[in-house]
Amino acid sequence: MGIRRPKTGAELGEHRIFGDEEAAAVRAELDELRSQFVALAERVNAQFTSIAAHAEIAREQVCVAREEARSDMERTRETLIGLIETVRAEASGLHVAGAAPGASVASAHERVAGVEAAVASLQLTVEELALRQVRMGDTMAAFIDTMLAETRGEPVAGLALG
Repeated sequence: MGIRRPKTGAELGEHRIFGDEEAAAVRAELDELRSQFVALAERVNAQFTSIAAHAEIAREQVCVAREEARSDMERTRETLIGLIETVRAEASGLHVAGAAPGASVASAHERVAGVEAAVASLQLTVEELALRQVRMGDTMAAFIDTMLAETRGEPVAGLALG
């Protein structure tokens, strides 16, 4: 009965000729994970680029809306100034029969009433333009929030995005 030798891997049927299969499997899995990570990074970059493009477009649309509102307000202002000048020119040329030459008290009152009406109309128009500009700004802000939330898959202030 001699001393027994411990069995080695080669005696158990494991041969080192074929290499380490477990290491090869881990290496293959690692390569697969790397390729998945690269694909995921590319998708995240594409998504970020898309969000940035949408944000830039929305910002440009806000600027365009502001410029349109500003132009609209300027046109309205010019129109009202022209109307006031027309009323002033017409009122200064009025002459009541039997009155001394020049503007009479009645025509002065009419002229003042006309100017007051024009100014009141101007005030209403300017207030309407300011409200319209605020609503347009709110709409654009909501649009941007909705686009960004939809891109991220988040709920939007009580809206269910489908």
